[in-house]
Amino acid sequence: METKTKEQRHEEYLKKIPEFVLMDDTFMNACFNGQPQLVKTVLRIIMDKPGLIVKSSQIQKVFKNLHGRSVTLDIDAVDENNVEYDIELQQANKGAGPERARFISSIIDANILDPGEDFDKLPETYVIFVTLNDVLKKGQPIYHIRRTIEGSDDVFEDKSHIIYVNSEIQNETPLGRLMHDFHCKKAVDMFNKDLAERVDQLKNTERGNQFMCKIMEELFDDERREIALNLLKLNDYSIEKIASITGLSVEAVKELAEELKPKTA
Repeated sequence: METKTKEQRHEEYLKKIPEFVLMDDTFMNACFNGQPQLVKTVLRIIMDKPGLIVKSSQIQKVFKNLHGRSVTLDIDAVDENNVEYDIELQQANKGAGPERARFISSIIDANILDPGEDFDKLPETYVIFVTLNDVLKKGQPIYHIRRTIEGSDDVFEDKSHIIYVNSEIQNETPLGRLMHDFHCKKAVDMFNKDLAERVDQLKNTERGNQFMCKIMEELFDDERREIALNLLKLNDYSIEKIASITGLSVEAVKELAEELKPKTA
């Protein structure tokens, strides 16, 4: 792992900022972080519900699974009717497979109910993939997926929904214009004024640039910690060697090593 100073990384971050679009995870994270009104704007268009109200939203929300793999959601939101939405922006088709949609939907359900709570308390949920390509290859701008009863067109009402939005289609509909905006590098080229204002703030002001650099540095730190954890699990490298490889301090690697130790009751 190439070691660079924080100042060198900062200069590189500044060069990357003009090239970002909303389909990039890093820029999406910055754009929607603490901006529930923008989450509302996106959901209103995708769901075709102009009156939809977002009660709460969170970026990069972690849903824990104590017995297996946890998941981090790009954008998690709840509306005024307690309907739960997860919006995933996917550059790669692999990340938008039906199995992943199933897993995300199931782990959301598992984290919503309290112990002993009745299953009929489960809210309606939507897992929404905004994809770079037409993953389902049917030429449609949006796909609504629900379970049906075989042998009929009757819907199996489990209140679970999966939606794929095909960002390749950028026509003159509200959804097509939103997908156009998701691919714009410049705020002046965007249709939606609220999204454009946020993009302009992040890309063309010093405060916005500093916020973007802070997020990229945090992601860089997360990547270093992940590499260190993987090296620790191999048991082939000393603490000092891992610190040298990742650029973390010896103390930071020791703390990660402590996290890997089994917890005693």
